[in-house]
Amino acid sequence: MTRSIVRTPYSGTITVDFVTQPRAACRDEDPELFFPIGETGPALLQEEEAKAVCRRCPLTESCLEGALEREENAGVWGGMSEKERRALQRRAARQQSRNA
Repeated sequence: MTRSIVRTPYSGTITVDFVTQPRAACRDEDPELFFPIGETGPALLQEEEAKAVCRRCPLTESCLEGALEREENAGVWGGMSEKERRALQRRAARQQSRNA
């Protein structure tokens, strides 16, 4: 939590507590990094570089959840490629059908 002093025209000076939100590690990266073109050679290297950014991010889990909810079909989201997300969704669907 961050504490700041704010001057207002109405009540002089007040102290306000701000809850600092974690910042996504990808925020300062080139967005193109997360959307490799192709599935071989340089694209695989680019995908691994994007995943390395995700590994140091405090928001990886929520990013992946959002990508799954939005059915993102391209790029690296939450540390997973589109193929990995599709496989995860297939496993979850199989598990859900077994439990039904």
